Amino acid sequence: MTEARYTLKIDPEFRRLVFPYSHEEYDKLEQKMIRVGCKEPVLVWYGHIIQAFEQYEICMAHKIPFKIKNINFRAREEAISIICREELLARQLPKNQRRYLIGKQYNADTIIEAHNAAGTDQFKERSRRDLFKGKKFYENSACKIRERIAGDYHVNVCSVIRYSAFAQAIDYIAAIRSEAANQILSGKMKITMETVMDCYGKNEDEVAQLLLMSGERKSMKKPSAAEKKIAKATTIKDMPVFDPDAEINSLALTIPSWISFINRTRTTANFSLLTLKGRNQLEQELEQLQETTEAMIYALKEVR
Repeated sequence: MTEARYTLKIDPEFRRLVFPYSHEEYDKLEQKMIRVGCKEPVLVWYGHIIQAFEQYEICMAHKIPFKIKNINFRAREEAISIICREELLARQLPKNQRRYLIGKQYNADTIIEAHNAAGTDQFKERSRRDLFKGKKFYENSACKIRERIAGDYHVNVCSVIRYSAFAQAIDYIAAIRSEAANQILSGKMKITMETVMDCYGKNEDEVAQLLLMSGERKSMKKPSAAEKKIAKATTIKDMPVFDPDAEINSLALTIPSWISFINRTRTTANFSLLTLKGRNQLEQELEQLQETTEAMIYALKEVR
């Protein structure tokens, strides 16, 4: 389809996945398109742009005709996964944007694999799902997804898990303060990954306070020459060789993704279509999770 005034939708989540052009890149692209037109189609999924956001904006501003190409993804997660992979392989990205995309791709691929493990996708009736049959397959494949993504982007598996939680937290912040999320991804807001992840689940005021405190810490005076000399003199043998929190940190960083997945299913699933077998299976797993969680909390309280 070719249309100069065809209005497309811009999904905030899809837009966050595609890092914006710099002012110089945008100006250069704009001048080129004014001269030669829009040569590449704008990729669209159900009326939403998934790539070429700047090209579309320029076309609309200057009434330049453009083509659209509809992409047939089965689910939203497939679109997210493809966008992330294309961006990560094609562009040099800021550090936090790269972390975000790796985490988003892992989260999306995990959901896709969950559907595959159950022998269905999100558009099929839930009564056709066989969760028990797909459980072991899914558990094995989740580990393979982490290993594959770690290999694709030359990071370790633990980093993939951290980036997964980081991506969840960025989306959470974006729902409250979209501009802050964009500044974090671009690197304009200097903030640690731990502070970003700590924002997850907090209310708006608490998120604002965490972001403000982070900015204040970053604006503090730089270390003196004497302090730098002391830091430089510190050798590897002076560093701690044992981290007592190392094992539990991995667990703590993965729990936000579990919570998000459970909440998403709870709010989007049509419970009236659940089969008795499917409901009993989920209840059994949730009860086991609850018992395990209570045992862990008890163990933590015992050592206080």
